[in-house]
Order: sequence, then structure tokens, then C-alpha cells
Amino acid sequence: MKPYIIIILSLISIVNGQAQQNGQKPDKAVEKLINKGLHAYDKAEYREAELDFRKALAKDPVNAVASYNLGLTQTELDKNLEAAHYFEKAAKQADDSMLKSKAYFNQGNVWYNKKKYDKAVEAYKNALRQNPSDEEARYNLALAQQKLKQQQKKNKQNQKKNNKNKQNKQNKNQQNKDQKNKKDQNKQGQNKKDQQKNQNGQDKKDQNKQNKKDQNKKSKGDKKKDQNQQNKQDKNQKNQGKQDQQKQKQQGGQKGQKQQEKQGQKRKAQLTPQQVKQILVALKNKEQKTQKKIKAKVLKGSGKKRKQDKDW
Repeated sequence: MKPYIIIILSLISIVNGQAQQNGQKPDKAVEKLINKGLHAYDKAEYREAELDFRKALAKDPVNAVASYNLGLTQTELDKNLEAAHYFEKAAKQADDSMLKSKAYFNQGNVWYNKKKYDKAVEAYKNALRQNPSDEEARYNLALAQQKLKQQQKKNKQNQKKNNKNKQNKQNKNQQNKDQKNKKDQNKQGQNKKDQQKNQNGQDKKDQNKQNKKDQNKKSKGDKKKDQNQQNKQDKNQKNQGKQDQQKQKQQGGQKGQKQQEKQGQKRKAQLTPQQVKQILVALKNKEQKTQKKIKAKVLKGSGKKRKQDKDW
């Protein structure tokens, strides 16, 4: 969209007309700077043109022609935002409706190229308010409105898509969070189960150890008890054997004594009185000796020394 260029002669006549209506003489220095800037613009010397238009505005800050032409120059330098600003400034400063219309039209072109379709629509409407017969402004307005609808529809779709993606992301995050929580819970359950298993194993191990210890203690006690019982039994058997032996020996001695007495009685009938007396003395001595031995063995077997009773 090529911007409108205001011919310097018409601009001068507009400025001169305004100045004459206000009773003021046009500033020759400002007009000279504007003409110089337009010549530079025609030669595509946009840097020089920009400088000249800025100098003109420095001398006359409310000069609508200088602001408008500065906006045109900045569009050529790709300073679109600054250009839109100076077109807006020119539209507000100008008293001529045609100048206002062209300023708003070019401002709409800037916003259209920047895909700011809502601002472009408003600028084209302002241009038509100043010049309702401007068919180019009307065409551009329809085009900008169509682009705006497409943009809004696309933005709505993108917003819907973004919301859906955001929701999916949130759902996925929640799902991941739930899975993580479930995994953590399972892990905690497994850890608890392992701990319980280890505890049970340890308890069982301790119980087995205690049982083994008790068993060993019991076995040791039983073994010791059995050993004591065996020792006691052996001792009893030994004592009983000794007593049986002494009893047998005593019985044997008494039996032998009876046999000797019987034989002695038999001999007594055959021996002389002197021989009988000698035999009786020998038997008595032998009997005393035997009783003394038996008494000594009995005392030795009992392991106790008997106190001799006094007979006085």
C-alpha cells in the first residue's frame, strides 16, 4: 500500500491559507526546510529528508505538513511506529480535512503492514470520516476488517488449542503426579512389607536363637542333672555293692563259724579234754580277730570315724 504524498505546492497553499486566515505570515525558514526535505525525498535521500523535516518541526512544532512528510519519510526507513505517531500528530494538528484524511489513511497502512488490523480498521474509519468519498480508504477498511475477523478466529482457535494443550498438560501432570504418588505409596508399602518381613525374620531368628540357647541351657542342665543322677546312682550301686559284699562276707564268716563249731563239736567227742580246751581258745581268738576286721571294714565303708563310748 503506497502512501499518499502531498505535493509541496498544495501544502504551501494550505499553510499560506491558514496563516492568512489567522492573520499570520508564513515562516519562510520552515517552508524552505520542508521544500528541501521534499527534494531529498524525491531523490530517495531519506536520511537527509528526515533531518530537514525534523529541523522544520524544531522551528514550528505544530506544523502539520512537516509532521505528515516526516511520517512518510520514516515509512521508507522502516521506522513504522514513529511514522504512525507522526501521522497521528499531523491529523490532530491539521485544519484541512483532506490532510487529516490522508494522515489517517497512511496511519492505517502502517498498522495493516504490522498486522495490527484492529488499529488499521480504526484509522481507515477516521480517514472516511474526514473524506467519505475516499474509495481507497473504503476498500482498505473492508480488507482490514476481513483480516481482523480471520485473525480473531485464528486467535480464538489458538486460544482454544492452547487451553486444550494446557488442560492436557495439566491432566498429564496430574496423571504423572498420581502415578508418582501411587508408585511412592507402593514403594512405601513394599518398604513397610520388607521391614515387617525383616522384623519377622529377625524376631524368628532371635526366637530361634533364644530357643537354642534355652535348649542348650536345658540340655546342659539335663545333662548335668543326668550326670548327677548317674553319679548318685553309681555311688548308691557302689555302696550297695560294698554293703552286699560285707553282708555276704559276714554271712560267709558266720556260716564258716557254724561249720567249724559243728566240726568242733564232732571232734570234741573224739578229742581229749586238753585238746578241746586248746581248740576253744584258738577259736575264740580267731573269732575276736574276725570281728575286729569286720568292724574296721564297716567303719571304713561308712567314711566316718565313730566315737568310742566311754564305759566309765
